[in-house]
Parts: sequence; C-alpha cells; structure tokens
Amino acid sequence: MESAQTPISPDQSLRNRMREFYETSEAYKGLLNQHNHAYLKSYVDLVDLHTPPDEYTLDLGCGNGISSKMLHDRGRNVVGVDISPLFLKETKKWENDSLKYRVGDALNLDFESGQFGVVCSNELIEHTPDVETTLLEMIRVTRKGGRIVVAGPNLCSPIMPLLDFVQMVFGGNGRPIWAETKQQALQNALKNTNLYFTKRFGQLPQFLYREPDLEDQIIGGDADSTYIASPIDLEKFFRQHSLRIKKLCVGFGFKGKIMATFFPRTSLYISMVAEK
Repeated sequence: MESAQTPISPDQSLRNRMREFYETSEAYKGLLNQHNHAYLKSYVDLVDLHTPPDEYTLDLGCGNGISSKMLHDRGRNVVGVDISPLFLKETKKWENDSLKYRVGDALNLDFESGQFGVVCSNELIEHTPDVETTLLEMIRVTRKGGRIVVAGPNLCSPIMPLLDFVQMVFGGNGRPIWAETKQQALQNALKNTNLYFTKRFGQLPQFLYREPDLEDQIIGGDADSTYIASPIDLEKFFRQHSLRIKKLCVGFGFKGKIMATFFPRTSLYISMVAEK
C-alpha cells in the first residue's frame, strides 16, 4: 500500500476524478448520512460563537446540508454549497427565503466578491485538490471585516498517531490508512513531528498532497482526503494575505480546551477563525 503521506502534485485529472467520485458514490453518501446533529454540533457551535449571527453566511462543502440547516435554525441567513448534487438531494424540503442550497465547486465559486460576512467549512479543506485556490476563493467572497472559519482534522498532528499507538498497545484498533499497525503509527508520528518543525519554522505555507482512495468500498478515516491538512499552513496563508487570526484553535470539552490553549498547532482538530 502507498504511504498515507506520499506527497503528490495536484492536477486537473485528480480534480476531475474527485468530482466524479463525490457526484456518483452512493456509498459515500451513506457515510455522510452519519453526519447528524450530534456530529455537527461542535462545528456549528464554533461558527455561532465566533462569528456575528446576523451576517450572510456561506457554508461551503456542506455535504448533506444539515450543518447549513442548523446554522439557519440559529437565526442565520445561509447558503449551503456542495460539489455533489447527490449529497444535496434531500435538502430542497428545507429551503426557504433565508436558507438556500446550491451545487458549486469551492475552486470556482459562483458568487460575487465580498458577498458574505461569514464563510465557513467543516471537513472540506482536506478533500480539496488545490488548497491555495480554495482559500483564495473563500477570501474573495468574504467582505472586508468578515470572518472565515475552517474546521477539520489536523492530519499533520504528531499526537494522533501516538494516541493510535497507545490504543493498539492496549488491544484497540488503529485508524484505517493512517495507523493500521503499531509500526505504521510510530512512523507517522515521526513523519508528522518532522512536518511540524518544517512547517512551523518555514516562511511560507507548504501544502502537501496524497493520492486519495476513491474506490467505492468506503473505509472512512479520511481515506479520500488529498490534502494532508495542517493548521500551520492555513495560519501562514491567511497572514500572507493580510487576514488576522482571531482564533488559532478553539477547543470544546476539557481535553479540547487544554489542547487548544497549550498545543494549538498540534491539536487533533483544526478550528481556526480568521478575519479579513
């Protein structure tokens, strides 16, 4: 099996293959059906607590659309966008004057510049084959003074593979693709530690990509991710484009708050808020 962190160069072919996969995979849609209110609560809380509720909100990569509906139910005017009409198939019944859904590509958004006061995404960034273009589009459609919220797994965290290792030592299972054996967990912990220092002390963001698993036998665990997501890349990119980091990491629960306070760049989850 190819290493989970073998860098590749994103190209148009990968972009097309990923689009086709998300547009046609009923198995992946079934996986998304597990993203219910309980699963999405931390993301919706993150957006709700750190952005003004009266701002026009773009929920980018909204999947089955439930997160957009939850944001709307908290009083927001929301547009939910996803690349897959298959994923959005059930959302028509929720639409009204202040909740709309659109099929759209994060790499080429069909919105005017500065149209939104809030642009947010959950578990999108690791699935984009061109992170720089995606972030530039998010910045473009955000108004001056508006906020961008990015949430998702920190696939460069050295802490996660160490936790995988400990879990396997005590008889548990690792993660598919990333830590299937104790040896692989330790190897990825070392790789991620090296990546952390390289990224932390580098001048520019370093977007690293991997070949995603786009087979229809869905195994979960971000096997379909293509960007090896790191909050350090996002932090450097936003600062490079004159955005202010309002929250480097937001933790929920006792352990999450400890991680966010003392280890924001190695926390298991990306939860960043930037202001244009």
